[in-house]
Amino acid sequence: MKRGISFKIPNKYGTYLKEILEPIDLIRYRWFIGGEESYTVRDDELSELLFHEPTVMDGEALGDLISQDQHYLIFLNLKAFSAGPVTEVETYEAFLDSPCEFALLIVDSTFVDIYCKNQRIIESFYDHALSCEFKEVAYLTDANDMRTTLTIW
Repeated sequence: MKRGISFKIPNKYGTYLKEILEPIDLIRYRWFIGGEESYTVRDDELSELLFHEPTVMDGEALGDLISQDQHYLIFLNLKAFSAGPVTEVETYEAFLDSPCEFALLIVDSTFVDIYCKNQRIIESFYDHALSCEFKEVAYLTDANDMRTTLTIW
């Protein structure tokens, strides 16, 4: 069974979060944001934190935020919920049993993992990552994914 996808993004400033999330309608979801380390970029310099602390944000606010400036994603933990309570989901097993629909994790500025319960959306993310020419695009499956936690640290 496909759990999601993984790929690598360039380790540089850009609008990668907006690009990664393009296949979905952000407004349909409420977002848990772990508050890890990512920055906005202004005048080709790191500026303020993109997300100041762990928070819950609606999709419209998230879309506005990631569309304003370039950013530099070092560590990022986003989880999308269309219904039910919005909470941190720390394990893959908890993810399967929760109302969380997908999780986006970025580690060390380049490594991206997306976990999703909907196989059609997994396919959309996969095709989109290829069209963006992200590197090492691959499916995460029960056979090749040993991750048990859906956290960055």
